[in-house]
Amino acid sequence: MSFNAKDMTQGGQIASMRIRMFSQIANIMLYCLFIFFWILVGLILWVKISWQTFVNGCIYWWCTTLEGMRDLIKSQPVYEIQYYGKTFRMNAAQVLHDKYMIWCGEQLWSAFV
Repeated sequence: MSFNAKDMTQGGQIASMRIRMFSQIANIMLYCLFIFFWILVGLILWVKISWQTFVNGCIYWWCTTLEGMRDLIKSQPVYEIQYYGKTFRMNAAQVLHDKYMIWCGEQLWSAFV
C-alpha cells in the first residue's frame, strides 16, 4: 500500500466517475420509461373513450380540483362543453352538478384506472 497522495485520491475519483456514469444511464432509462408510459396511457385512453368524453371529463376534473378556490375567483370562468355537435357554455358550478359532465368524469376516471 502506498501513501502517495496521488494513489490515495485516484480511487475516489474513479468511484465518483462510475457513480456519475450510472446516474446518467439511469436518468436516460427513466426518461424513456416516463415517455413510454404516457404514450401507453394516451393510446389506452384513445381506444377506450371518445375525444368528446375525454375533453369533457378533463373539464369536470379540473372544476373538481378548483372547487375549493371558487369563492376566491372574482370572475368565474365559463367552459364551452361540446355535446354531439352542440356547444353549451357552463360555469364551474353548473359543470359540477350536470349529470352528463359527472358521467364523463367517471368514464375518464375508469379509463385511467
